[in-house]
Amino acid sequence: MLAIIIFDQLNDVVYLRCDHKFVRHVRTMAAGQGLLQDAELDPEEVAQLDPNIVVQLFSPLVTSQRIMSTQFNNPYTSVSCQDGTTVVFQEYAGYLFVGVGSQEESHLQRIISVAIRIVQLLVGPCVTVLKKSGEKSFMLDNLLEAWQNLYSKEQSYLVEAVERLVVNAELSGAAVKALAAVIDKLKSSKELTPCHALFFVRNKLLALYSSRSAQELSASDLLFLNMLAEAIQVREGDYMEERAAEKNAESPDDKKDDDVIEEESDSGEFYSIPNTPMLGRNTPVMEDEPQGKIRSSILLLRTDLCQLTPHIVHYETLSEGLSLVLVSEVSRTQLSIQLTTLMTALDEMVTGNVNGRGKLLLDVCDTVVRKSQDLVKRLPKGKAAERAEKALQQMGLRWDNIKKSGLEEWLRNGVDAEVPTKVDASLTSLVEATRSAWRVCCLGVSLTTAAPLVESAVAIASERMGDYCHFLEVKALRNMTLGCRSALTINKYLEEFPGLVHFLYVDRSNHQLTSPTLMMEDAGENSKDSEPSTNGTRALTVARVWSMVEFARSHLAKGHLSLMWKDTSFSYAYFLWFEDSSGNPLKPGELEEGVSEMLPLPGVLCEDFYRAMTTQAFPGMDPTRLRVYELFCIHLGLATSPCVLEHTRRLAATIWEVAGPIDANPADLL
Repeated sequence: MLAIIIFDQLNDVVYLRCDHKFVRHVRTMAAGQGLLQDAELDPEEVAQLDPNIVVQLFSPLVTSQRIMSTQFNNPYTSVSCQDGTTVVFQEYAGYLFVGVGSQEESHLQRIISVAIRIVQLLVGPCVTVLKKSGEKSFMLDNLLEAWQNLYSKEQSYLVEAVERLVVNAELSGAAVKALAAVIDKLKSSKELTPCHALFFVRNKLLALYSSRSAQELSASDLLFLNMLAEAIQVREGDYMEERAAEKNAESPDDKKDDDVIEEESDSGEFYSIPNTPMLGRNTPVMEDEPQGKIRSSILLLRTDLCQLTPHIVHYETLSEGLSLVLVSEVSRTQLSIQLTTLMTALDEMVTGNVNGRGKLLLDVCDTVVRKSQDLVKRLPKGKAAERAEKALQQMGLRWDNIKKSGLEEWLRNGVDAEVPTKVDASLTSLVEATRSAWRVCCLGVSLTTAAPLVESAVAIASERMGDYCHFLEVKALRNMTLGCRSALTINKYLEEFPGLVHFLYVDRSNHQLTSPTLMMEDAGENSKDSEPSTNGTRALTVARVWSMVEFARSHLAKGHLSLMWKDTSFSYAYFLWFEDSSGNPLKPGELEEGVSEMLPLPGVLCEDFYRAMTTQAFPGMDPTRLRVYELFCIHLGLATSPCVLEHTRRLAATIWEVAGPIDANPADLL
């Protein structure tokens, strides 16, 4: 059972995604409390759930959590129920994100963290847009489903690092030249520069080419952009299946298979969640879009500015498995940063988290309001710019009014004093006006102005990569495998490490993964107690690798940087280490008690755990001058500890022979 629910400040449901088991569970609880009549409790009704019932059932818990947060500054992180259900809480922009499921608390927290990051990606702090916009909420559904699929199957999403497709220099050069031609085509439009162009092949990065002045994309940006391309391919695949099903009448056997699938979807496993009831909005009907239509969206990427900055993203599937993604910066980055700063300052006032900085916050707000109004006047003339200027004028008027309502006096007296009713109402009104201004300025960007130019650029990429599409699709399935030792570089390399079955090497300085491909067909062939075959690969299941990573992460979150353990078949090892820019090892300082609990979950999709940990382990040092590496190894169970240690040292020192020099991997800059 699983559900993701977003509540607004009034405890109304803004968004809900859940499986059928959750729907039945809630309807049963509602009947028990008299919210539903027994006659209405149809066990087959798994696709309908009244949002008012969800509000009534969850309102006491949500209200209690808000009181604990606002009045006692000690909010719940989770609640465990007697039936094994766990409820987790996280807050973003005043909205409460709730996860309900039977999974481990850490996994539910990761699910909610990813949901928050995707919401940031789509609508930023204007979460209520999800209730009003079917398009945005539908994209959230698709991206959550894509993440579920990728997290359950792809090693790159398991460890949250970018995996590059290993190809020869000729093919790599052809891909880069194709992207260079795309960038050159887009240069003629001011609206599309600076920009990036990327090729993804089955969730692996083939090539990235950026214009000279473009802000570098972060690893989490790349993972989310690939997720967007994956969501479209899954949607197209489902659509084609639906169309085929309409043409062919279902047989009785087909219906039996469908029943089995639906029953499996109630198993409680997060990865099997289907598209489910979506409340408070109308689900968009999929249009008859032919494959090949270019999609465009406004996404809030973090880039290297560590801010939510608006970008126009065009994405297209050139062939099965090969996707082209174009990312263009919008000339509103500084405006977005200013308005985000204002919302942060206002949030501190609303929550009373001022701590003697009242005058400083006033000065910050005054400066931001003035700068925002200056920046909006520099936008290219048009209706969008006029709407943005009008929204900022209204925001400025409300700021002037709130200063006259007693805000300065209240902050001067200290926030221990009771908030005047007039100030409280004005603050709430100003927060809404600021969010509205941010939405108009950052999301109100036209996507159709440069459409012909984008179509021409996509046509260039499609023409230049047409001869390679089939090869790339096959290559991505077996990027680097353990099966055929006669041809692939990685397998010849692994012959130097007898007993080594699998490894994941991550350069956490740029979050790039090097690992043999784990073939999915091995996942269901062996149980945990089965004995390994000659090379150990057939008994190595996906479940074992995923379990290894989760086990290592649980210890990493406690500050353990190296560990080794065994099961009945394999020996496992995990190491995290630091080096300076010259490659000299660095020993981290002891983390203070409680510091590890303040760190984010290991990974980079939501927050960069490794940068945060580096800051704590090396106080006073610039994190950008340090290199962080991560290594997971799986050996046959007979391997001794000295053998494992010797292999990990050699592997860390020589992996560049397969992955290529470190400096060759980042973006190719024009």
